[in-house]
Amino acid sequence: MGIMVNPAHRDTTESDLYILRGLLRCCGAALIPACSDNHTRYYACPETECDRDLVNAEEIEQQIWQRYVALNADAADIVSRDQRRAALLSVLSRITVGTSLVDLDYGWRD
Repeated sequence: MGIMVNPAHRDTTESDLYILRGLLRCCGAALIPACSDNHTRYYACPETECDRDLVNAEEIEQQIWQRYVALNADAADIVSRDQRRAALLSVLSRITVGTSLVDLDYGWRD
């Protein structure tokens, strides 16, 4: 399986497929978008010495969105899928990914 990592291509519009772009951190660096040959989306650590596995984008995005919904139930009802990135950016400054997807450290905005 080939993985394409392309940090130079940055779609920062509301329709960005990587809604956690710029929020996820590992080794102090922001995880960057990556895509497999079969179009599975991932986030990858850009640090060559990091041994972190690729993070499945769909899984982590759903997990973080469910956390947002749990904390912001009223607001979540009116946020469309295309508006999720903006909603998350309004409340989160960063999310540090630990050794697994259940080990997330949320940096909430004041």
